[in-house]
Order: sequence, then structure tokens, then C-alpha cells
Amino acid sequence: MNRIGCRLIAAVLMLCLLCCSLEAFAEEDPESIFIPLTVGSKGDAVLTLKQRLYEMGDYRKSSFKKTYTADTAEVVRAFQQINGLPETGEVDYATWTLLQSGMALPMPRPTLVPLASPAPTPVPDWPERDPEGFLASDGEYFYENDGEGLWIYLGKNLQVTITRREDSSIPLEWYETEIRTRNGEAFRSVITDPDHPGKKFQYPYVIARQERFVLGFSDDFFGNRMQKKETVGIIIREGKLISEATNRKTGHHLPNLDMMAQYPDGRLEVYECNEFSAEELLAMGARNVLSFGPLLIRNGEINDLVYDYYKSLEPRQALGMISPNHFFLLSVQGRNSGSRGTTLQRVAEMMKEKGVTAALNLDGGNTMALIFRGRMLNKLAVYKNRKFVRTVPSLLGVGMCQEDFSD
Repeated sequence: MNRIGCRLIAAVLMLCLLCCSLEAFAEEDPESIFIPLTVGSKGDAVLTLKQRLYEMGDYRKSSFKKTYTADTAEVVRAFQQINGLPETGEVDYATWTLLQSGMALPMPRPTLVPLASPAPTPVPDWPERDPEGFLASDGEYFYENDGEGLWIYLGKNLQVTITRREDSSIPLEWYETEIRTRNGEAFRSVITDPDHPGKKFQYPYVIARQERFVLGFSDDFFGNRMQKKETVGIIIREGKLISEATNRKTGHHLPNLDMMAQYPDGRLEVYECNEFSAEELLAMGARNVLSFGPLLIRNGEINDLVYDYYKSLEPRQALGMISPNHFFLLSVQGRNSGSRGTTLQRVAEMMKEKGVTAALNLDGGNTMALIFRGRMLNKLAVYKNRKFVRTVPSLLGVGMCQEDFSD
């Protein structure tokens, strides 16, 4: 046999051996060749693991390193517990397969103790109203009952109903304000010094009285960030651009500068801080843009951030839209003996129960103020052993009272 023939036979034998090896490999149990991930493991597999856990709600953050740490093991252990797997904190073949299958149970959202059922709302002697519930005649109607916790205003194009609620077992006290508008009636923003935004600060009830607001409430407190030379966020007031610098990406800090835009057709829309530029928002017709955040509800769905962060009990205020020209303002008291304050999860869930489809968290704490016909309804909050409401450089409001409260 010549040399070429020998080489040909050798090549055929090698090919047969290779085919046999591949067949044996194909028949080998995948579990037997899986390399478990444990504390100290590194590489793309660890990164893939963390990204999948994040998608399922087991991880809070969205940026990861390729190292399997003790913290990773705790997250894996929680996943295994929820899905009935041995709680080893290590990723074996069964854990990995379930994670990639789409059949795994996600991390359940935290639940809160339900609030007490509200007491029946008193029924006032209503004036004549049209089919939409607005005042049928010219003029205005108002009802104020501090004892029962009910305040009402009716005009031809504005309805405001404020109801005080409480749950003494927590304890928690809050105000639910329902607002309806038509025929161009809309929220207005007032800046104490329009030529120098963020310079002149005044008590919110003083601003509300000067403007004769039916309803006034604190906003995004942008002037405080301007004064401190912090990133202000995109701020538009009555069609005028005040600030366009914002965060490069949204996050879980407070404020994260998520936005709410008010449009002339009665819509309120919420966006992440970097979703649109100031120029784009103006081109879209935004009349006012608030920047604080986080956004609480969008398209009727609660922002996942509130289930993982913002757990401190604080005075809170949030504005939302149920439908165009139909709004809901939630003002939660805190930092006093009668009301501890609450989390943003609670705020978001309360607003969704009212049918809110878009909502933004506004500045709370000692900034929170709710003013009806020139009078601040919320109690003063205590901070650093001092009871006060902060002065502000701007205020949101709606309507104009016939009575002059400026004196």
C-alpha cells in the first residue's frame, strides 16, 4: 500500500472516531456537564443569571458585575424558596433550567396592611347642578365642614371636592381631592418672582390667597434645587422654559426628576426624566412641566420602583389624572402624632384604587401644603423639633375665588 493510501485510511479512521465522540457527547446528560455557579464564580454566565433575576423582580438594580457574591447567593436563595427548590444559594442545573424556562414564579410584590374602610361622606345641600355636576348658574358655591372633613367648591367650569380620611390604627390621616374641569379651566402655576425663578420664597397659603386660588398645592419645589445649584430637571411654566438640565437616566434617588406634562386638552402625561427634551415637550404642546418624581403610575400600571424603594414614612403629595379634565390629588400628612406619614407604595396603590392612570410624586415632607379658599388644611409637620411649613418659590392651583383673601 502506498503512502497516499495509508493517509487516506488514517483520515477515515479519525473521522469515524470523531463521529463516535460527537454521538457520545450528544447522548450525555446535560445535567452532568452543567457547571454550578457558586460564590466566587465569574463570567458571562453570572451576568446572564443576574439579568434574568432582575427581569423577574428578584434584583433591585439593573447594572451588574460578572462576579457571584454572597449577595447574589441571597437573591438566588430567595428565588429558590419562592419556587420550591432546595434553598442552597447556589445555581445548580435545576435552578438554571427553571430560570430560563419562563415557568418560574416571580418575586411577589410586598403587601401593606389594608387601610380602614372610610366613614360615610356627609351629603351637603347641593345647589342646582347641570348634568355634568357643575354649577347650573353663574357665581360659585362652596361648602366647608372641618369637623366632618369635607370641603366642596362648584363653579360653571370647576368642581373640587376634598375629603379627609384617617386610620387611627396606623395612625394615618390624608386628604383626597377630586378635581373636574371643562371649557379651558386648568391648573395654573404661579412663580413668586417670574423674572428670577427660584429667588423669592413665600408661604404657600400666602401665594394662594394672593392668587385667589380655589385650590392651591405645593409643586416640585424646583426653586430649592436652583438655589442649591443642583440639577433642576426640565421645568416649563405657562409655556416658558425655565430649566432644561436633567438626569441622564432615571433611578431610585429622590427626586429622580421624572416629569409630568400638562397639555391644553386637559391631559396630564408622565415621563421618565430623560424621555423627552425640553424642546420636544414644548413642540408637543406642554403648557407646564413638573420635575420631581418618581412617576408613580403610567398607563394605569404602578411603577415597580415603589415596591423596592421609598420605604420611609413621610408626608406625601402626588397629582394624577383619571381621565382628561378629571384629576386626583392625594395629600398624606406625616411627622406629627396623629399621622406618621406613608411610603410611595401606599400612595401609588391608593391612587390606582381611585382610577388614576398617570401620576407623579410631588415634593412632600414639610413642603407639602393643601390650601382651600385661602386656608391651609393640612397640619404642620415636625422636622428637627420644629413645627412648620416651608416657604416656596412657586405654587400650583386651579380656579379663582370671587372673594379676595389677600388681606
